[in-house]
Amino acid sequence: MEENIQNRKKQIMTVNYILSTFILFVVLSSVFCSTKKTSQSIIDENIYIKTEDTKLFANIRGNDSSLPVLLYLHGGPGSPLGIPIFKAYAGHQLERDFIVVYLHQRGIMKSERVADSTHTIKNYISDIHHVVSYLKNRFKGRQIFLLGHSWGGLLSYLYQLHYKNEINKFVAVCSPLNVKSMTYGRIDMMIQWASATNNQQALNELSLLKDKPLNELKEDSNVLKKWMSKAYGGWHRNLDFNKVNKAIDYEDNFPDWLKEQKHIESILIDEILYINLTDSIDGIFTPLLCIAGKEDTDAPWYILKDELENYGGDKTFKLFEKSHHMVFIDEEDLFVETIVNFLKTK
Repeated sequence: MEENIQNRKKQIMTVNYILSTFILFVVLSSVFCSTKKTSQSIIDENIYIKTEDTKLFANIRGNDSSLPVLLYLHGGPGSPLGIPIFKAYAGHQLERDFIVVYLHQRGIMKSERVADSTHTIKNYISDIHHVVSYLKNRFKGRQIFLLGHSWGGLLSYLYQLHYKNEINKFVAVCSPLNVKSMTYGRIDMMIQWASATNNQQALNELSLLKDKPLNELKEDSNVLKKWMSKAYGGWHRNLDFNKVNKAIDYEDNFPDWLKEQKHIESILIDEILYINLTDSIDGIFTPLLCIAGKEDTDAPWYILKDELENYGGDKTFKLFEKSHHMVFIDEEDLFVETIVNFLKTK
């Protein structure tokens, strides 16, 4: 009898051991599989994409590798600040809903350096085509969206005039269509600001510019930039430099890249000044969300709205009441919400 009881106890202990081992195995397997799945779904990589004559650097980031793709074209031209500022603010939030591709444009930041003669609008447009082609080939079956800020938005319009039906939707943020009207619009808007704030120095300096021919205004770019940085607090009025510094991974090269920006601007300025797309955007049919800041002196909102009348496809105009040129800084959460809603709506 006693021997039977002991045998029974041994059997129970054996069963409990087997069950405990099995449960532990299941738990560990679950944890391992979960960790493995998470690590596989997150995407964060640096690549180089070949174009006709160079290689462009891109940082690709997203919380899930199955998400649709959003290509970001920064402002400038040649600016090394456009990407870290966008990434530090709206970018990190958009990575929850999209695979965000932060493209370094030709000859700047981490992209290969190119000859001055290759800094042409035609080559910038071709670069975008090669990048989009790469993304469509790599992320087959995914939607490809394009978001351009300022100069990046202008390039995006130009790209779509040359390459039709390559992207699914387009977001233009504070992006000009007619550089001439935008340049004189800047002057008029800053004169209004100077008058409202009784800034006599600004009034005197800006009034001298409003009747100058366009080709002469490039010699006064420092005057324009000075007052654009002051009017309505300037684009940097809500910028948190500590926040941006955390998104910059190239501190040692940054001073040299700022010098490169001025050089690239000087190369492209003559081409840029005479871009006027108001009569040709009727040939673009990509669904468009145009975002503007009410206090943006770089791209006055009322000019943007008027010049969009001729757009060929479906368009939505959204004015951010509390924003300057960097809408994604001044109204970050609303900016992200607006873009996510637009891109995800069928």
